[in-house]
Amino acid sequence: MRSQQAIIEAGIATLLRNPAAGMSEIADAAGIGRATLYRHFVSREALIRKLALVCMEETEHALAPHEHLRGRAAVEKIVDVLMPVADRFRFLVSLWSLVEGDGEVERIEARMRAELHALFEEAIADGTFSPDLPASWLVAFFDSTLTAGWMMVGAGDATSEEAAHYVKRSFLGGCAQ
Repeated sequence: MRSQQAIIEAGIATLLRNPAAGMSEIADAAGIGRATLYRHFVSREALIRKLALVCMEETEHALAPHEHLRGRAAVEKIVDVLMPVADRFRFLVSLWSLVEGDGEVERIEARMRAELHALFEEAIADGTFSPDLPASWLVAFFDSTLTAGWMMVGAGDATSEEAAHYVKRSFLGGCAQ
């Protein structure tokens, strides 16, 4: 179990630096041999799938204490919680095609999107967001602004606090009633 956690941490860090990194580079970063890595994960794709699931589970866990929030407060908290963990997610942007089609990943993503969609539907109904913007647009726009923030943090163009401010200002300012 300890080796698997080291592999996960090394995998995320290595793939952040180089999305094309191979299993040898990940094994070296984890301080283990390739054979040990392959005992845990039969392929690079299997490792990336696990990394995606870990990131999605961490997201759900981090947001769980704030599920009671609605509207603007919920959006602000989501950004405040997710922006500082940009490094846990940014690698997925470039490698997402490797986990698309995976049933478990798709189920988690669909559930998360449905929850976000419901939040935005409710926020439209209560006047937080403009009624001429459909909830599906708000979900897509929110994802895009979060991704832009993560990319800025990754490029060193903003701190996570600055990026969170930009995301909130862009999203809330552009979609508010």
